[in-house]
Amino acid sequence: MTTTSHASYTEERSLVTRKEIVFSSIFVAVGGVIGSLTVPELYLMLIPLSLLLLLFREWKLFRGMSELRRTGVLRFEPRFRTNRKEANRSLTVVLLLIATPMVLSFFLPPLPWLALTMAIVMSWPASNLLEGLTQLVIERRTGRKLRKFYNWASFRDEVVMKDYGWSLKFD
Repeated sequence: MTTTSHASYTEERSLVTRKEIVFSSIFVAVGGVIGSLTVPELYLMLIPLSLLLLLFREWKLFRGMSELRRTGVLRFEPRFRTNRKEANRSLTVVLLLIATPMVLSFFLPPLPWLALTMAIVMSWPASNLLEGLTQLVIERRTGRKLRKFYNWASFRDEVVMKDYGWSLKFD
C-alpha cells in the first residue's frame, strides 16, 4: 500500500562553514608557499581566477541581491532544463580546472607551469574564502544572518527538492 502523504523539511546552513574556511585556508597557504618558491607573479593569477569562480558559483545570489534585501528571501524552483544547463556549465568549469594544467605542461617550463597549476588548483579553495568574506559583508550591511536553504519534500518513495535559495534572518 502506498501513501500519498507529503512530508517536507528544510535544510538550512550558512554559505561557508568554519570547517570549509579552515581547510581552504590551509590549502591556499600551502599553495602560496609552493607558488612563492616558483614564480610568484604567475601564482597571483589565483586572485582573478578565484573571483571568477565565486561569480560563477554565486551568480544567482549576486543577481538577486536587491530582492533579497527587499523581501528577505530569494527563492528558486528547480526546473529540469535550467538545472541541466547549470550542471553542464559546472562540469565544463571543473573539467577546465583539471585539463588546463595538463595542456599548459606542454607549453611552459616546469617552474612557471607549477606556479600556474597551483594558482588554478587553489582557485576553488580561494573562492570558498571569498564566499565567506561575501557572507560577512552581506551580514554586516543588512544586520541579518545570511542562510542558504533547500526545501525537500517526500513524495511516495522519493525525496525531491521543492525550492532553494537564500534568506536573511534576524539573530
